[in-house]
Amino acid sequence: MIKRTANKKLEFALFLILTLMFTFLMPPAVKASADQGLSIYTTYPSIATRPGESVETGISISNTTGSDRLVSLKIISLPKNWSAYIEGGGKIIDKIYVGSNTQTFSFTVKIPNDIEQGRYTVTLEASSGSISDRLDLEYFIKDDIDNKGQLQANYTELKGSSDTTFDFEVKLTNNKNEAQTYSLGADVQRGWQVKFSAQYDTKQIASISVEPNSTSTLKVSVVPPANVEAGEYIIPIAATSAADTLAADLKVIITGSYAMEVTTPTGRLNAETTAGRRTPIDIQIQNTGSSELRGIKLTSWKPNGWDVEFDNDTIESIAPGESTTVKAYITSDEKAIAGDYVVSIYAETPEVKDSAEFRVMVKTSTIWGLVGVGVIVLLAAGLYWIFKTYGRR
Repeated sequence: MIKRTANKKLEFALFLILTLMFTFLMPPAVKASADQGLSIYTTYPSIATRPGESVETGISISNTTGSDRLVSLKIISLPKNWSAYIEGGGKIIDKIYVGSNTQTFSFTVKIPNDIEQGRYTVTLEASSGSISDRLDLEYFIKDDIDNKGQLQANYTELKGSSDTTFDFEVKLTNNKNEAQTYSLGADVQRGWQVKFSAQYDTKQIASISVEPNSTSTLKVSVVPPANVEAGEYIIPIAATSAADTLAADLKVIITGSYAMEVTTPTGRLNAETTAGRRTPIDIQIQNTGSSELRGIKLTSWKPNGWDVEFDNDTIESIAPGESTTVKAYITSDEKAIAGDYVVSIYAETPEVKDSAEFRVMVKTSTIWGLVGVGVIVLLAAGLYWIFKTYGRR
């Protein structure tokens, strides 16, 4: 009896020892937790959008199990008539390999056009063996939500003369979750030129692609017509994609152009004179710009010994398209020999200047010709008298 009791005590002691060894030496069961498992998450779990839109969301998965995992991806719940897909590397996927680093993929839902306003939930699951995690994405559907892009110029008004090219810097923002291709254009009257180009490129473009939730900078060059009048002009520009039509108004303030031409009423730029003679020439100053010319000064360049005078060397003003005529008196050098000479006439204002070159032909004086003829006659008469007087001897 005593022996049987001792055996039972020994058996119980062995059972207790084995139980304790099994409890402390066997590894614990794998559990999905924040410290050891999979975690699926996104920066923006709640998104406001409109009926009919496609919404793309970036999803991340982290693996803290201590070993690389092949993770299966599933859409657990999706509202009726919605469609969705998981994409990685530009391809549709349902699994992703996750090592010690965080992996990312994109999740896109297509919202029906006829859906009612409200909040809807989509659930994703990431699982590997016995561990898993879920992510709830909330979509707030609202008809009047404004997530349109923007077309905005750094400076909406530029000022200059009519011969200025006005360069605007315009930012085109795509607030959608997918890339947009925008057609570029402007509604201007005939004669105006509007050119679009990328910020650091000179090539003219007609369209541009903008990545999701990104901004591209454009250069918009506006060239006015040659005969534009001074004033303010609105230049409407637009960028149109399949989802948006973005518009902006640019303002060009034309201060007028300054231009003039020095010429003659007949257009001839030559004259004839004799040495020492004072010769009048009509000089015409034309205002060929779109702004009034004020305080026009007349000056000249002439050969040494020559002189140029004006009956009025300062013109008070000339209106656009008008002209004024003044007289210039050119006096050649008394010792000038026959030939062609150049005299330049200058007209200048603080804004603009012009000049014209006149070819002045100096001819031998008629008096000296008569003197020469007289000398020849006298010589002939003298010879005749000598032969007549002494020839008979």
